Amino acid sequence: MLTLEKMIEGMDQNNIAKTALIPPMSETMFESDSTIQYHIQRLFRFLIINTPRIGHKIYDSLVKDGNFKLYGNTYKIFTEPKNDIVANAIARFPDRFLGWVAVNPMIPNFMEEIEFYLKNPSFIGVKAHPFMHAYSIKALEPVAALCESKGVPMIIHLSSEIDSYKYLPENFPKLKLIYAHAGLPFWKNLWKYVKEQPNVYVDTSSDYLNETIVKQAVEALGYRKVLFGCDGPYGMKTFNEYDYSDKKRWVESLLIPDNEKEYILGKNFLGLIE
Repeated sequence: MLTLEKMIEGMDQNNIAKTALIPPMSETMFESDSTIQYHIQRLFRFLIINTPRIGHKIYDSLVKDGNFKLYGNTYKIFTEPKNDIVANAIARFPDRFLGWVAVNPMIPNFMEEIEFYLKNPSFIGVKAHPFMHAYSIKALEPVAALCESKGVPMIIHLSSEIDSYKYLPENFPKLKLIYAHAGLPFWKNLWKYVKEQPNVYVDTSSDYLNETIVKQAVEALGYRKVLFGCDGPYGMKTFNEYDYSDKKRWVESLLIPDNEKEYILGKNFLGLIE
């Protein structure tokens, strides 16, 4: 996929001091410089923003029978989180990596695994994926309660479950919460809601987004509610090669003062974990 050494090389080239790693959720996905793929991505973004009922049907169709299906390819979704991979990376390069504990509340002993890894101070929060693991946001109640009590953040890749982005903030108001990929698949409606929630944020990661979506998110939410992320090495086009500058450029190109970009690029995140 992407070696740790190669990852650090890319971080150094882009002045990234540390990366918070997430265990892989599926088999390795590669993308190509395809005109057809480019137009499919544009259409998907257009539908999510302008006709979400259709966009959500397409979004839901990407996950079926434990697989993620994209551009005609099928990738196995990992039911059991591979948190040991992140733990080993942190052990090798403790000055360069932090970690998110991945959770799947549909498997046994998921709470014990979270508590085990959170004993390591380099694990800074919990990652949940109700989209790929196909469960209701309500299944995360015990996880949210634990994170709220410990003061650690959760990051969630949402499913299209109606109004699911409201459930945890309204039931766990002190929970520090990040919605991945700018709040996919709800984007504009989610931004309106998140703007009024003191402890809820979005990140800028993934090829689900582009420069325009990131710009719209920052305009809707303000620079203190948005966190830089890349989702790498997902989206890489060549084995063991990943260009961090693509996603970072989305933030650097924003027409806001440099000191506000600094919050998006790191200060907001540090405020959540310190």
